[in-house]
Amino acid sequence: MTNVYDFLKYQPETYRQLVGKDLLMAYYDCPQSRQRDEIFTHHCYLTFSVSGSKWIHRQGKTWLFSAGNLEFCKKGGFIQEVFLDKGYRAVTFYVPDVYLKQLIQNFRHFYRGQPTTNQATEPIIELAMNETSTGFIQTLLNFFEQELSPTETILEERFREFFYSLLINPDNHTFVAYLNSLTDRPHTSLYEVMESNYMYNLSLEEYARIANRSLATFKREFKKLFVTTPAQWLMQKRLDYALALLNTTQKSISDIVFESGFENSSHFSRVFKDKFGASPLHYRKQKPLQTEAGRP
Repeated sequence: MTNVYDFLKYQPETYRQLVGKDLLMAYYDCPQSRQRDEIFTHHCYLTFSVSGSKWIHRQGKTWLFSAGNLEFCKKGGFIQEVFLDKGYRAVTFYVPDVYLKQLIQNFRHFYRGQPTTNQATEPIIELAMNETSTGFIQTLLNFFEQELSPTETILEERFREFFYSLLINPDNHTFVAYLNSLTDRPHTSLYEVMESNYMYNLSLEEYARIANRSLATFKREFKKLFVTTPAQWLMQKRLDYALALLNTTQKSISDIVFESGFENSSHFSRVFKDKFGASPLHYRKQKPLQTEAGRP
């Protein structure tokens, strides 16, 4: 899968970017050439849609990113669907977990909301903006148009003001709750990473990177947590997910293959038949379509 952070960072001559301390700020036109593609990032990010729109599909849900909106996206995999004839432009801020934790710890004593921890949140959170946050976006767009880039110190100061304006906005309580939960975790939750991303065709190295672990540490902790190997666990989870899509949707077999993380249709058909005793197509013909609640 394509790591969008690496894709942008290592092509500065093509995709405009500014760097401040641990931050990567990129201003770009979406280069995607296929209508739907699988993408991932090992950093959380905030993205402001400048023009156009696109669909993001994550964990069975869909979000529309449209011009003028700001979203916070957790790290991990997703399916991105674009309108190839219309284009999409965005400015995106990639922020490592360590830096996120520092920001929320530094600001905890200043914003009026009460810290809330351990609340489940969606993988994408739409954020409310005020005059300060809107002004920062415009300032940043102006920076990108200048020949001389601002210093890292100036960039970081402006970003911290922007971030603080988001924290004190009462409409962003879900965002604040998630950030607070990060500060109370010594490490990224391996369980959360796997449960949120098993349906994407990521390599073990990519799962380890999302979890902020070396590959060896990832494998060792995985075996201890799940009492099986990553390959066996992923196969079972993807088969169960594909079975649920077969039972509750009218998606095509090719779409189910794509959305369940399998390499290709032939591989999916073979392992599905081994597990359930029939090919996916034959299984669907035998079973009535169910609702998500399991009723015909």
